[in-house]
Amino acid sequence: MFFLNYKKQFISVAILLFWFSNAFTQEEEKLSGLFQNFDYQEVENGLNSFEKIATEKTKYKWRTNIERELVNNFFEQIIQFTKSVRSDENKSVSTIYKYNLKLIKKQNGKIALYKLYRLKNVKVNGKWTPTEIIVKEGSNKIMKELESEFLRVYSYPLNYNELFETNIVYGDVCGRVRGIPEYRGKLEKLIKSKDSKNLVKWLKSTVTEIQLYAIDGILTLKKQGIDFNKDVLKLVDVISKKKGEVYTCNRCIYSNNLIVGIILDIKNKHNSQKR
Repeated sequence: MFFLNYKKQFISVAILLFWFSNAFTQEEEKLSGLFQNFDYQEVENGLNSFEKIATEKTKYKWRTNIERELVNNFFEQIIQFTKSVRSDENKSVSTIYKYNLKLIKKQNGKIALYKLYRLKNVKVNGKWTPTEIIVKEGSNKIMKELESEFLRVYSYPLNYNELFETNIVYGDVCGRVRGIPEYRGKLEKLIKSKDSKNLVKWLKSTVTEIQLYAIDGILTLKKQGIDFNKDVLKLVDVISKKKGEVYTCNRCIYSNNLIVGIILDIKNKHNSQKR
């Protein structure tokens, strides 16, 4: 009798595990296959094709969370893919499955690097926190082209650890952090100590938001009589023309804004202070 009960429990657990893993497997196999030719158009077409297998119960959505230029026609992009499955018992309740697709690509659509993550809620310090679980990743020789171009433009190596950064925002006051953003506080200290060396280092960061803080600081010190050489000012111009968006925070508003728009705001602020 004990053996039969144990066997039933084992079968039940096995079925549950199979159901749970199968909830991910179908989508993960298809998502993973989108990158086989390292072609962005194929990725986009593949994401759109999920609509064909959607039902009243199961829906699929995807959107680009951020896309911006790293250097001369090389872009980083984060896409969120969502599957929602409506409950049979309560039609107003759905189970949500999320994936992040992170890409480095050229403007012509050739992908240099990709990372596919499944988002899983993990308990950290008593709180459930979405955590990225790597599903598949890959890269090719185009990354070497990016490294070379970044080094040529900035005379500083590309920092892989700074790619796909989502926790740094540009702004003055941010309700999300209940005060000033982290790098605004750091910038104020650099300006106070007239630390032009670290501002130039920020200018060469892989993170665009940090580059914007650097430009703000450099223009501030420049008005205070500190000189920057032509190479630094040339980088300011290069960054000012970057395509894409950055994460911004203005009091209670957290959003994406065009890089060129933020640059214009920074320059207008400093020009108005001259009067």
